[in-house]
Amino acid sequence: MIIDRTARVVPPRYPDRDVRSRIGDALGKADDADLLAAYLWVQEVSIGREACTALRRQRDALRENLQRLGSLKSTSHFRGRTWDFTRAELDSIFDAFIKTVNDELDLIDGSLLQASLAFEELSRLPEEDLSTRYAPGRVDSPLNTIAEQWDEIAPSTERFAAMNDRALAEVERLTVVDDRRNVFAQSQKSYSLRRIQELDGKDFEILVAWLTQRDGMKVIRQHGGTGDRGADVISQTPDGRRVVVQCKQTSRSAKHLVTSTNVQTFNGTARLEHKADIALMVTNGTFSDPARDFANDHAIHLIGAPELERWAAWGDSLYEVVGISRASALEAPA
Repeated sequence: MIIDRTARVVPPRYPDRDVRSRIGDALGKADDADLLAAYLWVQEVSIGREACTALRRQRDALRENLQRLGSLKSTSHFRGRTWDFTRAELDSIFDAFIKTVNDELDLIDGSLLQASLAFEELSRLPEEDLSTRYAPGRVDSPLNTIAEQWDEIAPSTERFAAMNDRALAEVERLTVVDDRRNVFAQSQKSYSLRRIQELDGKDFEILVAWLTQRDGMKVIRQHGGTGDRGADVISQTPDGRRVVVQCKQTSRSAKHLVTSTNVQTFNGTARLEHKADIALMVTNGTFSDPARDFANDHAIHLIGAPELERWAAWGDSLYEVVGISRASALEAPA
């Protein structure tokens, strides 16, 4: 090859004679295929390095976001408020966000590992003649692996943005809920758990009946008694669904645990005896894990102390507390 010293690209001047000799010998033997192979290899390495760098930047950005989320969750104040009435829901949003970011990080870490190994292979000069790497029919370039890994995580940015938008929307919703609960908690309609503990069993049942009435239901039975067959309160929703409630009051001096046996007994009468469309057990105590498992399996709604606080003290409706629609499927608008 004849070197034009006025061309845009020329070899450096090598003071070492041996280097000059070897470079000159290589250039003298090079043909168009060798030059194209060398150029392709350099470009592949450049593209591969760029992709790996982008992967690392994306991983580092997610790590920074994860650290920021953890810091925000741990602080007692967020957006200038303490979230006294929605802290559990807010923490749930943070937990879901953090889990999703961790899932994205796992994906990127795996892709980055594969891409980094492929880049090491790509940037290593082969012992064979470089032109053989690009011989006709060869499609096994490590750059393909790097590109595949990049394509795998490319949607991550969009997923994170969408997830962030959803979280922000939920925070805005909780801001309204927190304010509403705060106002209700200061009103005369609020019944705190401490106040509820002072009630006897009958007054507790009357309170539950009043709460269903507050939520727009018609009270059919206000409290139970001899022969109630497990139905202390019976109400009806505006669309005609029958709500059958069994109440389990616990005094201030005792912590009442509602057991699976209690729930099973109620299950045997709520629908068969009382034709319940919505079967509900309410306690100011707690339900055992087996009780909750049985209730989940048999579509029985449970309200323990945390849910009762939302319902009686903070003003959430029964529909919100137990997650039922305000209208049945037959009554719901098309």
